[in-house]
Amino acid sequence: MTGRIIGNGRGAETNNYRLVARITGYLLLIECAMLLVPAIICASYGESDLMSFLITSGLCLLAGGGLVALTRDIRSRQLYRREGYLLTSSAWVIFSAFGMLPYMLSDHPLHISDAFFETMSGFTTTGATVIPDVESLSRGLLLWRSMTQWVGGLGIVLFMLAVLPSLNQAGSIPMFNAEITGVTHDKLHPRIRQTAKSLWIVYSTLTITMILFLWAGPMDLFDSVCHAMTTLSTGGFSTRNAGISAWNSDYAAIVITVFMFLGGANFVLIYNASKGAVRPLFHNDVIRAYTGAVVLFTLLISAMLLFNGTKGISQTLVSPAFTVASAVTSTGFSYGNYELWGYAPIVIIMFLMISGACAGSTSGGIKTDRMLAVLKSIAGQTKKTLYPSHLVNVRLNDRVVDKDTMVRIGAFTASYILIMTVATMIVCAYGINVTDSFFAVASCMGNCGLGYGFTGAEGGFHLLPSSVKWLLSGVMLLGRLEIFTVIVIFTGWFRRR
Repeated sequence: MTGRIIGNGRGAETNNYRLVARITGYLLLIECAMLLVPAIICASYGESDLMSFLITSGLCLLAGGGLVALTRDIRSRQLYRREGYLLTSSAWVIFSAFGMLPYMLSDHPLHISDAFFETMSGFTTTGATVIPDVESLSRGLLLWRSMTQWVGGLGIVLFMLAVLPSLNQAGSIPMFNAEITGVTHDKLHPRIRQTAKSLWIVYSTLTITMILFLWAGPMDLFDSVCHAMTTLSTGGFSTRNAGISAWNSDYAAIVITVFMFLGGANFVLIYNASKGAVRPLFHNDVIRAYTGAVVLFTLLISAMLLFNGTKGISQTLVSPAFTVASAVTSTGFSYGNYELWGYAPIVIIMFLMISGACAGSTSGGIKTDRMLAVLKSIAGQTKKTLYPSHLVNVRLNDRVVDKDTMVRIGAFTASYILIMTVATMIVCAYGINVTDSFFAVASCMGNCGLGYGFTGAEGGFHLLPSSVKWLLSGVMLLGRLEIFTVIVIFTGWFRRR
């Protein structure tokens, strides 16, 4: 099996959907292997959820093996751009459709809308949960929740590109670009598979390092593994109902804050820094803006809390820093009840959820790269109002951002806001006030998972109507694949040759 995407697909005689089906089969075989890990955990602890994982794994094996077998005599080995985008979008839906089965077959079965929401929230690293009592789940299910976020952090397709040598072709670039977030996509190596492997090595190394730090603190090994996977992926699922607050440990909160911050940084820069190229990391405009925003808003919220009479380092510094890092990186962990801080900090948290961290990270949102480019463009256009002959050039990292890229940034930002507005109006139609509706939509669109009001500490996403859960599941996917990868497959242009 090989894949090559050429041009824009025009001039091709047929759509190569058989190759899409074949690759989908291999993806399901990968998921089959993933499901065996929590199955082993269930077997080790004598948990009855073992059967739910074995049944689901068997179904993945049957479906995946069937697709591979049925397409073994495939003639065309060319995967065109359109099919590449279709594969990227459908992979997330198919993974979630099979990944939700353990929830539906467990001792505490979920309704299909809840199971799909929880699984999509996992793979997209949103972290919004419809399970009010996660401590009632088996260790196998808790590990599966964490694994969905860890794999979804860098991306399902990126994982596939790393483990399937047959996709190591120039044609896998559009799939790579469709899933890796950001304005532009820098490759580490000429071959996509080597780039994918390098990113996964950095990701895995940071995860193992974090496990050791957490294990040295108040968490046992199981909790350390689960929280390391959901922190580096900026996912936010926890094994406790109270989240990180359950340990009441500033040490654990500080460790998680540091690794959330790293999860929000560009992994290409982290990889290069690990190879000795440290200077570009500290001279990168986006990294400096990202770091500056975290420090600025942490100090701002700390000052507000001090002004309101809050005392103690934990409440006035550790908790604000944790919450700011959690919001901007779209992790969604909470340490303390930020809903009690007042309206001004809540507005800051909403802004951070929407803006997001760096491109090329595991975080959601619009991304610091785009926000910085938009702000520089606004400044340039403002100056041009006074000096009409002034030439507006937006520069990031000493490079001029070309006009086509700026148009894409503008279109993406406008689409992002438009989708959030429409989705908020739909949620409001179900009787939820506009503030709570907007926060829920912004949280899902930014793959953050934080709740407020109706979905906050006194409520939860499980209280939403089933139709709203399906809507927000779609919003999560749009946010994770950055809108155009998903909506393009529903256009007439996609079907037209």
